[in-house]
Amino acid sequence: MFASVIIVLGLAALVGYRLFTRSRLSNVPGPTITAFTDVWILTNTYFERRNRLIHELHRKYGPIVRLSPHEVSVSDPAYIKTIYINNYDKSKFYSLFDNYGVTNAFSAIERHVHAPKRRIMHQFYSKSAVTAASVEESIRTRLDRASQYFEQSHRENKAIDALRLFRSIAMDVVTAFQFGEDHGTNFIRDPIERDSILGKYSVQAKSWFIGPYLPSLAKYITPRSFVESITFTDQWNIDNMRRSGFPPDSAAKKLIDGGFSELEAASEIADHVVAGHETTAVALTYLCWHLAKHPEIQDKLKEEIRSACGPSERIPSTVLPAFKDLDRLPYLGAVLQETLRLYTPIPASEPRVVPASGMWYSPSSSEYGSKESRIFIPGGVVISMQPWTLHRDSFVFPDPEKFDPERWIKSDSEMLHRMNKSFMTFGAGIRMCVGMNLAMEDLKFVTAFIFSKYSVKLGPETTDDSMYMIDRYSTRPKANACYIHFEEH
Repeated sequence: MFASVIIVLGLAALVGYRLFTRSRLSNVPGPTITAFTDVWILTNTYFERRNRLIHELHRKYGPIVRLSPHEVSVSDPAYIKTIYINNYDKSKFYSLFDNYGVTNAFSAIERHVHAPKRRIMHQFYSKSAVTAASVEESIRTRLDRASQYFEQSHRENKAIDALRLFRSIAMDVVTAFQFGEDHGTNFIRDPIERDSILGKYSVQAKSWFIGPYLPSLAKYITPRSFVESITFTDQWNIDNMRRSGFPPDSAAKKLIDGGFSELEAASEIADHVVAGHETTAVALTYLCWHLAKHPEIQDKLKEEIRSACGPSERIPSTVLPAFKDLDRLPYLGAVLQETLRLYTPIPASEPRVVPASGMWYSPSSSEYGSKESRIFIPGGVVISMQPWTLHRDSFVFPDPEKFDPERWIKSDSEMLHRMNKSFMTFGAGIRMCVGMNLAMEDLKFVTAFIFSKYSVKLGPETTDDSMYMIDRYSTRPKANACYIHFEEH
């Protein structure tokens, strides 16, 4: 009996050894189980441990780590250029972001499909286009509508859910851009519609794992509530587009004029509406939360903003200078940069596919290992980097867990160059977030508006535990709320 057990165990070990040594990625460091199956990383992804787990794997194994028999993660920032700026094709993970069964720029797998879409959109998402007077005025209008909530918080001496408010502001801004100034949502003033629509998106968020990570099973195990919510928001989006009549100031009109079909335009807009409102709201929420905990940073920011503002007038947003002047404020820029570094709204792996010819990995500097060591990654392997780890690299960001806006102001040119090269909140290369400039304009205006007049304090409902960043592809606070007291100063 004992001899039989020994023989079975020996054969199992031999089979395991043969399987491992024949694995295409057996030369890549990582947990042994990852050479045989992707179940391990999928299980950790499902239980919302993936981003932090990958970060710990890099701390243990180094700058390249095997995640499964066909996927590796890299944390050496020099390889942002190799993988993203050189524009490796995306993995099939992104095909689940199609809308109406139509590929959009974000979901496009191949470069040749993405490039013409991006060329059209760059024309109206460029910094010069989104900082035009009409767009700036549109954002100011939404701030004026939202001012009543900040005033109410001060007047009634109570905290309000800032995440919900920021979602309303961001959605109103992004839909005005997509459908035209007079045809966007009015969530700030219409809480019934806001809660209805955002509720549908919330239902979709609950099924975040199935589509991207189990696509072959999605049609069998996707909850009915998810399908119904997708159907509803898809129809809501295309109805908004058609109802607008495609005014000249809308992204919808510019897409159609650029040669997009109606469904192609709707697919792009649906993507931009979802991503544009949620990521901006999450970033603003974490900014206010962190500054409420660190009044010394908050006071310095308020001082800079107040010095740039004019006298207060009847219309609240008129206190703010033109965006070109806000955009030059160094501490405002640094606080936002540091917020987006530590609280990246999309902190997870951005998967790409190694070209058929394969690629070699060799540490870019001694901080990441010996330059003599080389690892070959075969073609077809999924390769990714995640902002969560890149933004916590102590060789690039000393004392990386410290929220330190000064690092973006006082660092020498060489260090600043390294930090900017490693900053991946909006991605990198031609596939960078197309809405980045609009998002930054919105973030700067809302932040300046708040701290020109108010101080922020935490409500008793908001704790470090409630603000724990959930471990998903796109994140938010665990409590899905953040109660902030806005107090006039």
